Formats: sequence, C-alpha cells, structure tokens
Amino acid sequence: MTNKKHEPLVDLLRDEIEAYGKLFHLLEEQRSALINQDVDAILLLNKEIDEHSVQINRFNNERKKMVSELHPTGSTRIIPFINEIDDASKGLFEELVQEINRLIRESQRQLSCNQMLYRRALDVSRDTLRILRPDNSNVPGIYRRDGNTNNLRRNIAAAYVARTA
Repeated sequence: MTNKKHEPLVDLLRDEIEAYGKLFHLLEEQRSALINQDVDAILLLNKEIDEHSVQINRFNNERKKMVSELHPTGSTRIIPFINEIDDASKGLFEELVQEINRLIRESQRQLSCNQMLYRRALDVSRDTLRILRPDNSNVPGIYRRDGNTNNLRRNIAAAYVARTA
C-alpha cells in the first residue's frame, strides 16, 4: 500500500515506464524500417521518436519536481528519496525505477544498433553514388557518418555547385 502523498509519483513513474516502453517499440520499428529500406517509414518514425522523446523529457522534469517536493532536502534524485522511505511503498518504488532503468538500457542498445544501420546505409549510398557517377567522386559529402553536418564540406559542396551551375 502506498502512502497517499506518494501516489502521484507512483502514477508518474508508471507513465514513464509506459513512455519508455513505447520509445523502445518505436526504435524496434525504426530498425525494421532501416533493414527494409522503407524511407517513408523511417521518416515517419524519426518524427514520432523525436516527439516521444520530448514527452519523456517532460515526464523526467515532472518527476524531478515531485521528488524535490517530497524529499526533505529538496534533492531531485529519486534513489536517495527511495532510500529514505520507511513504509511499504519502498519496494514498489524500487521495482518501478528498476523497470525504467531496464527500459532505458534496452532503448540505448537499440538506438546504438539503429545508428550503426544508419551509418552503414550512408556508406552504401556513398559507394553506390561513386560507382554510378565516378566523375562526381571528388564532391565531398555534406553529412558526416554521425549524421551531423560538416560545415566545411557543405561550404565546399556549395562552391562546387556554384562553379558547375
């Protein structure tokens, strides 16, 4: 049985578990779309993952706020808060936090795998373009393998386009 003052936090942790579970599911769908090279699905899933990440961040901020209000020292960290609970809800809190941490680890693992698939797809695309258009092989890529823009390369590419236009 949870303490009445802890019930909103328990509900929020359950919502967080649901949100992280949904994120993990979206990442698995993204992996399938990457493997199947379904560009439309990849774009749609990227948008959904971004939106869902914003929701998870809101839950995280709300949890920190609740914990700071409940914790005698005002700390936002949930583990010290749980360690100071003396009633029966301590075990429930521990299980909820363990599940959240498990889902975070699984999501991070899946994200890492998806990023590797993205990098591999980029490499294959670049190799294909080099084979199909060997005369344009000296045009540098705009994006680095990590998905970020390369400003120097973008500027060189823009200059190349201006010269050839």
